Amino acid sequence: MSDHKPSLAEWVSRISEEEMPIFGHTVQQIISVADNDEAPAAELAKVVLKDASMTARVLKLVNTIHYNPRRQSVSTISRAVVVLGFKTVQNLCLSIALVDALVEGRARDRLHEELALSIHAAVQARAIALTRGDDSPEEVFIATLLYHLGDLAFWCFGGDTAEQLDGLEKQPGYTPQSAQEELLGFRLKQLTTSLAEEWDLNPLLLTTLKRPRDAGERGGCITLSRSIAEAAAEHGWSAPDTLQQAAAMGKHCGKGPKEMSHQLHRAAREAAEIAGFFGAAAAARLIPVPGDQAEVEEAEIKADSHPEPDGMLQLKILRELSQMLDGKADLNLVMEAVLEGIYRGVGMDRTLFALLTPDRKGLRAKYTLGKGNEELNNRFHFTQHPSQPN
Repeated sequence: MSDHKPSLAEWVSRISEEEMPIFGHTVQQIISVADNDEAPAAELAKVVLKDASMTARVLKLVNTIHYNPRRQSVSTISRAVVVLGFKTVQNLCLSIALVDALVEGRARDRLHEELALSIHAAVQARAIALTRGDDSPEEVFIATLLYHLGDLAFWCFGGDTAEQLDGLEKQPGYTPQSAQEELLGFRLKQLTTSLAEEWDLNPLLLTTLKRPRDAGERGGCITLSRSIAEAAAEHGWSAPDTLQQAAAMGKHCGKGPKEMSHQLHRAAREAAEIAGFFGAAAAARLIPVPGDQAEVEEAEIKADSHPEPDGMLQLKILRELSQMLDGKADLNLVMEAVLEGIYRGVGMDRTLFALLTPDRKGLRAKYTLGKGNEELNNRFHFTQHPSQPN
């Protein structure tokens, strides 16, 4: 029997290449669309619409009061980008992709506990960022959600080693950090940093992990929100430790104890609901909800792999198109909304929009939605030369 202890680099390689390759690929797709200066919203819509379940959950979230307080009806991903902004939709997609990658793994109790803490802390951090007038509260949200990414990945995919670490951490004289160093040879925080670098994740996350002082008040928001989530989960909302953390948060935000507690409790309720929308029902039940809402209903979103015709959705999308055209319409967004309306509203397996090539001798796909859309987009190229059959 081998006594080899995998190094930090080997754990990163294993998680990236064997356990979470789809997450890594999806993350790169979602992040890379921001670099497309021509049509980032259209490209993001393509990534989201590949996954019917993700599409349903994103649209469910963007129609909640948490993200859309004006309650503007949103029926398409393209419209979601217009109403909420590219960054918000992008980070919602990253969050859902992370949950999917973990929930589909070999889940264990420690994973659900860690996921509950991460989602709860992220929602608290977003609420604090909004209170402070942060320029990008969604960046704070995603950085907080991923702040313990290494723990999440390890408790999901650690196998027998995870069982051993769980037992060692409970032994007298051990802290989680000392147990990790003894058994693994590194701390899970280092695994988080390495994975964040490997996948080129949120810059605020990396700064907070590597140089906390440089992260300033935004980094403080992340760490304080995590402390609040941990204290509430371990001791409850009325315990002295939790109240002490709440007081520190109040000082950070310039709010009194009563006002701060009210905000923290409201965010906890939102976190439990949002966890359900993400698809993390087991984690949602572990988020400590104050007051009478201790029982959290599971918000399960189910979607078929192929859209079914939906006449009401067709009408909603036509209405959204009218709203787009009333203002200064972006042609790319309009075209994406039209295709999405045909794809999801009419209920087509695949939808494609093609244009003549500049020399007018060929026909090439420009937008495609549906199963195998990338291959279809690449292969849909026909010549129109009179002497050649098309």
